[in-house]
Amino acid sequence: MKALWLGWEDLYTTQRVREAAQRLGLDLDTCEILDIAFGVEGDRAAVLARDLDSLAAYDVLFVRTFHPYISETLTIARLFAEAGKIVIDQSLTDEGYAVSKMHDHLVLTRNGIPTPRTWQACNPQRMAILAEQLTYPCVLKGVHGARGEHVYLVHDVEQLHRRLRHYPCGELMVQEYLPGSEDYRIFVVGYQALPVMVSRKPPKGDFRTNFSLGGKFTKRELSEFPDLKDVAEQAARALRREFTAVDIRLKNGKPIVLEVNRQPDFRGFEHATQFDVAGEVVRYIQRRVSSR
Repeated sequence: MKALWLGWEDLYTTQRVREAAQRLGLDLDTCEILDIAFGVEGDRAAVLARDLDSLAAYDVLFVRTFHPYISETLTIARLFAEAGKIVIDQSLTDEGYAVSKMHDHLVLTRNGIPTPRTWQACNPQRMAILAEQLTYPCVLKGVHGARGEHVYLVHDVEQLHRRLRHYPCGELMVQEYLPGSEDYRIFVVGYQALPVMVSRKPPKGDFRTNFSLGGKFTKRELSEFPDLKDVAEQAARALRREFTAVDIRLKNGKPIVLEVNRQPDFRGFEHATQFDVAGEVVRYIQRRVSSR
């Protein structure tokens, strides 16, 4: 059994998974989307990973790379699935190839999972009307952003319009701001939450709790928060995310799902908890193959 991890080589997550694969006996190659080439000849379609016919060489595709080659990445996932190979996450081949945070919130809501009130408008006039109806402060968030990028706390209509002018209409969504001193991150692998989690506090002068931006992560036992476990696992299943980090904040004591991360980095999580997330991911890939 041979697996291909499609992700940026310099990321902590990629490096840790590569180390765990070697330690646990998984034959795993890593490559970036920039290493991929496509070709068609007669009735044959080829996906080449560093000049290797990946559809023939690999049994499993684990997708971590999207932006800025979203269409190309989804094409690779589709071709692997049509060749009878395992594709992780399952959502890449069964949810209509949607890659959008607004899509995620729509699916979560449809499945009865609580999320902040969220809006996205692709029409400037509609966005202008919406801006007058919002409750401030609110959060502006890129529909394709990651690691806290393109996320802003806005306090009034004028500030909202100033931010919106820097983006094409429809690139940002507007979300209810949930005040609080911390939020929580739960990693879910194979639809099962890991036994440890972290609480996250923002750095001074910011409201974002991302580790890459200086957020402080503190280890917590998941058993302390049984409601968070249930919600995190439900969210992962609703979006068919086999490996995800679910971010949750409490509103009036009840868990609200902020995000179900499609490409979670676990540097801060591993550093805070000393839990081997990479090993759990590799063991899950091995279980997926053995259960076929």
